[in-house]
Amino acid sequence: MSTMAHDMSSTDHAVMMAQETNNPETNSNTESDMSSPTHDHAAMLAKQNNLNTAHDHNDHSHTEEPTTHTAEHPSKVSIDWLSMILIIFVIAGIIYFIRSIQGKDLLEYTIIKRIAKSKVYPGILQVPTFILFGFIIYYFFFGSFFYANNPGSILAWTLWWPLVPLTFILFGRMWCVACPLPIIGDFIQKFTNPTRKAGHFLKTYGIWIMDGMFIVITLFDRLYGMVDTPWLSGLIFVLLLLGVIAISLRYERRTFCKHLCFLGGVSGNYSMLSSLSLESKDKSVCNSCNVKACYFGSGKAPPCPYSNVIPTKEGMRNCTLCADCIKNCPNDNIAIRIRSIASELWSHVRVSFSESFFAKLMVGIVIIQNIGMLAIWFDLQNKIMKYGISQKPAIILLYFSAIAIPLLLMTISSYFSNRLQTTPLSTKTNFAAFGYAFIPIDVACHIAHNLYHLLSEGKQIFGAFIGLFSGKIIYTGSITSSTTISTLQYAFIILGSLGTLYVAYRIARAKEQTTLSAWKILLPHALLLIIIIIVNIYLFSLPMAHRG
Repeated sequence: MSTMAHDMSSTDHAVMMAQETNNPETNSNTESDMSSPTHDHAAMLAKQNNLNTAHDHNDHSHTEEPTTHTAEHPSKVSIDWLSMILIIFVIAGIIYFIRSIQGKDLLEYTIIKRIAKSKVYPGILQVPTFILFGFIIYYFFFGSFFYANNPGSILAWTLWWPLVPLTFILFGRMWCVACPLPIIGDFIQKFTNPTRKAGHFLKTYGIWIMDGMFIVITLFDRLYGMVDTPWLSGLIFVLLLLGVIAISLRYERRTFCKHLCFLGGVSGNYSMLSSLSLESKDKSVCNSCNVKACYFGSGKAPPCPYSNVIPTKEGMRNCTLCADCIKNCPNDNIAIRIRSIASELWSHVRVSFSESFFAKLMVGIVIIQNIGMLAIWFDLQNKIMKYGISQKPAIILLYFSAIAIPLLLMTISSYFSNRLQTTPLSTKTNFAAFGYAFIPIDVACHIAHNLYHLLSEGKQIFGAFIGLFSGKIIYTGSITSSTTISTLQYAFIILGSLGTLYVAYRIARAKEQTTLSAWKILLPHALLLIIIIIVNIYLFSLPMAHRG
């Protein structure tokens, strides 16, 4: 920390000193605030006695002070109900349209097929992303110490992190083909050419390692304010890069991405919502093929980075639409078909307890991410600390409680659902089957939370792009009203809830012979969904702090 303070620009240092001098309350708590920027967010919110006062998002004047901004929407959320209904109907209409054209092969369109077979794809996505993240990493370490003044932090957490879940829904794991980390691994493997395949341990326990990594990183953020502290964000990126390099030196292809990357685990689950499916046109043609260029590669393109053999590929969880198989196939037997959104969640061939657990784990993590930006977080910390528990153990206790409680409730709902089945199996089996149903509400709440940052801090994004060359942020503030933001958030929550209910029904219907029996085993999960909806609606009704 002292090293980073020494590296701050003179302007940032002067601003910080001026703030501390002019704010006795902040000055008296400098030690505790600097030790935990996340705590500083909540503490600032809790100290405000006028949270009921509404502010306009567009009234912010430009400032470079390293202070935390309070949320501009009032404590009583204002929602444009007509607009929300319109948004829901528009999105529902899009979903219905996609369903009506399911089975359509996008490669029948000449321009799409040309792009997929072109030598410039996926490089046309990789090169700009690699350059952008090069700037981001530079500013993580050499830019302003403060989030609000750091172009790298703003582009990473205010722009990229809110938008990437949307790409999973639209295009599956396409982000992974543009991600700069595996590009470095691919480059290394051109010289080392490792041939070791992922063994039983990685195939069996890799996703549990992903779970653990995601828990550790999100907990680290809660404890030390990783997102709000640029150099800590950079440190996590460097650690991930070292992991990619180490695994790429020893294992073939993108073993790290498939079995160890925590973001790969999230994107794998979320991509099951995608309306795109890469598959063979005619499986009999693939079965008679002796070349298997999709797996082994050819002179036209490298082999599948995720070791897929097209006729046996299961869903889109491990497909990035890199199009290498399309280039390699000697029979031109690969299609990119339209499928119903989220259909993979109830139609997948193999149910994985680990994948399902990850989906249910995300329910608690999204909730804790919301609570951490609210005044209630500080209140809960204070209540725990009254029992003689210090701040960081209190945060750890809150964090794991927020994860454990939903998992416990989901286990209980699975127990009763299994008991209600016509042919009961086990609570674990029911837990695994219905876990996929919670992915839509996971994604919806993830997007709703980050949508607030994207829109309420949107002007900073424009300033950040300019700041890549100037090093300074010249624009701040919201790009729309608090009513619009709240309306969009609630629309996503409603759509995600309906999506979860529908997927759960389809899973139940596959287990039972009658509709009534399906609704009976669905009931415990539906009641749990109602609890999750109420909790999230309550949390989104509270004033939220800005990042940085």
